[in-house]
Amino acid sequence: MSSFRSKQWQVISPYLDHALSLSEQERVRWLLDFRSQHADLADLIEELLEEQRALSREHFLEGQPPQPSDEDIFIGETVGPYRLIASIGEGGMGKVWRAERIDGRFERQVAIKFLHVAVMSRGAAERFKREGQILGQLRHPHIAELIDAGLTPKGEPYLVLEYVQGEQIDRYCDDHGLGVDARIQLFLHVLAAVAEAHANLVVHRDIKPANVLVNSNGDVKLLDFGIAKLLADDTHPASATVLTLEAGSAMTPLFAAPEQVTGGPITTATDIYALGVLLYLLLTGQHPIGSGPCSPAYLVKSITGIDAPLASQAVVSAKSSAPPEKRSATPEKLRRQLRGDLDTILAKALKKRPAERYASVAALEDDLRRYLGHEPISARPDTVTYRLLKYVRRHTVGVGVAAALALLLVAFSIIQAIELRRITRERDRADRIAEFMTGIFKVSDPNEGAGQAVTARQILDKAAEDIDSNLSQDAELRAQMLHVMGRAYLNIGLFSRAESLFESGVQASKSFGGENSPETLKTKHDLAWAVFQEGRVDEAEKMERRLLEIQRRVLGPEDPDTLATGEELAFTVCQKGKGPCSEGIDLTRHVLDSQTRHLGPDAFSTLGTMDNLAIMLAIEGRLDQAIALQEDSLERHLRALGARNIGTIGAMLNLGEFQRDAGRDDEAMRTFQKLLVTETLYYGPEQGESAATKYDLASVLLRKKQKDQAISLLSGAINHLPPRIALGMSSDPLFVSLHGDPRFEALVVEAKKAGSPVSK
Repeated sequence: MSSFRSKQWQVISPYLDHALSLSEQERVRWLLDFRSQHADLADLIEELLEEQRALSREHFLEGQPPQPSDEDIFIGETVGPYRLIASIGEGGMGKVWRAERIDGRFERQVAIKFLHVAVMSRGAAERFKREGQILGQLRHPHIAELIDAGLTPKGEPYLVLEYVQGEQIDRYCDDHGLGVDARIQLFLHVLAAVAEAHANLVVHRDIKPANVLVNSNGDVKLLDFGIAKLLADDTHPASATVLTLEAGSAMTPLFAAPEQVTGGPITTATDIYALGVLLYLLLTGQHPIGSGPCSPAYLVKSITGIDAPLASQAVVSAKSSAPPEKRSATPEKLRRQLRGDLDTILAKALKKRPAERYASVAALEDDLRRYLGHEPISARPDTVTYRLLKYVRRHTVGVGVAAALALLLVAFSIIQAIELRRITRERDRADRIAEFMTGIFKVSDPNEGAGQAVTARQILDKAAEDIDSNLSQDAELRAQMLHVMGRAYLNIGLFSRAESLFESGVQASKSFGGENSPETLKTKHDLAWAVFQEGRVDEAEKMERRLLEIQRRVLGPEDPDTLATGEELAFTVCQKGKGPCSEGIDLTRHVLDSQTRHLGPDAFSTLGTMDNLAIMLAIEGRLDQAIALQEDSLERHLRALGARNIGTIGAMLNLGEFQRDAGRDDEAMRTFQKLLVTETLYYGPEQGESAATKYDLASVLLRKKQKDQAISLLSGAINHLPPRIALGMSSDPLFVSLHGDPRFEALVVEAKKAGSPVSK
């Protein structure tokens, strides 16, 4: 046994447990089968079983258990200034007592944790000491507070902890009949506590319902950092080995991550997996591996190799330990609530490979808040989309009435210009357009709705309603107007309405131009994009592939519309593909080559495709190639379009982010500084784009240890940041080193006010 290593024990332990549960006759048959599959472990298993037989023959541990010694602590005994009241719990490492302070300084009930006499050893004492060190670093309203620590007169170590009187979080949710959203709101408090631990370089390693209590006021407390591991100690594996060998696996198997079972490195991703299991349990009422009993071997196999069923499937395909009624929902309603975003979030948190899980607790929290706020989440199952979003800055642009009117007027002007070629129908068509425009603007007539503000959406809805009634006699004009109106809805993010208009437009254009007319193909192109925006990626891909085949045959492979569909398909492939999006990169390279030949190397479309290709290369981790390509693109932007051009600004922004992600901080700093000067001239000094660049520049300065300059930049940008950036600043890992700095905390408060919809 001296040759045992912790990793060997973790591998064979489940098999040994199973063997010990068998009769001697069953064990012989099982060993023969086991040896045929695991010859390298069979001898060790047999050796351990033989030792167990020897102990059984000696009647080991069959006598009366040793009676507590006179030194054991009883009710009413004192420990320091505390008197023990009652035993409230016992685990593998220690026993916990409820106690009260008796020295008169103040009144308070506490929990005192003693090292369990039965496991007293150097390893156990080391782990107990570690718990005190870890808890002493943590101060958070959702983490049980460490009040005091010391030794009894007999030299037994103890910790004095905050006494938490409450229910396990899963029982609390069921007893109070909390719905899905309320459970997530409660779970966010758990995330806040774990994030605080991670910020102090502490991994909990044993997050489970028993360690998360909720009191009668609904306050969450995270308990028991006794098995937590300091990240700073990861370079000292010997210490971890002592803890594992002498005190057993410091984990609860049902809530252990795959790397805990296999002896892999323990990181913050380990806690994210356990948080995923806990959230899965809260939302579905069952564990990801199911609710029935299972052998240790099957448990290990499930944790390390079997993906959990989607939460939405689990609640209808298995017997849940807590029925949907306890979540204020019918089974079908609960399935609908879990399907989609929550399925995706849970699947990402429960990935077997740590690198595929959420990068941080803050990222998991952000997606859950996005779900609660009915916003798009960043996670996409087995795709690279969430990494694309890193390089694509989302701007919230309000579409006002004036913009909608301008869009309609331009669209109508284009349509009228086309109809000038058809002289014989010019007068009738102009009359119909005039009548149509008069009708849609009645919504803003003061006699129709005096004193009411008119929105762009109202004008668009009125126009969409009037198309069929006013333009039914002119199929070609009706098809064009359906297409134009669909584009208008698409541009303001109403994708479902846009899809409906595009479908009607396809049918209308087919009626006069045929299946493969230019208008039909253009409308099909926009229809596929609307379907993609709706999240039906597989359906969009099929539509784009069919359309691309037709366009290559009808329009030719080098036609601009064909190339546009090819570029759109490239993005869709990367959106849905598992692993690297090599097909998307190949498609984009083809489009870029064709645009370079036919449009020229400095054409706006060519440069935009170069930028897209650079982003895809960066996502693949080929940052040096991405930087080289983006530098070439930026040089062409400057030469062809000048510095004060939105395309040039976007290219410079991409370059700065690539350089920062590649660790080339000096280059990134210079790029962001140039970009800031250009944006100030182009947008003005108090616009969201300029403020966001200050934010990026501050993150680089912080990595260069220029803390004061970084905070100064943030101070000047805080009231102009886009809401998404402002609200996420406190959880942005780029600024974790500023946590606790009063100047930064003041900025966080101001940022939340600036980003709040109420303040807008």
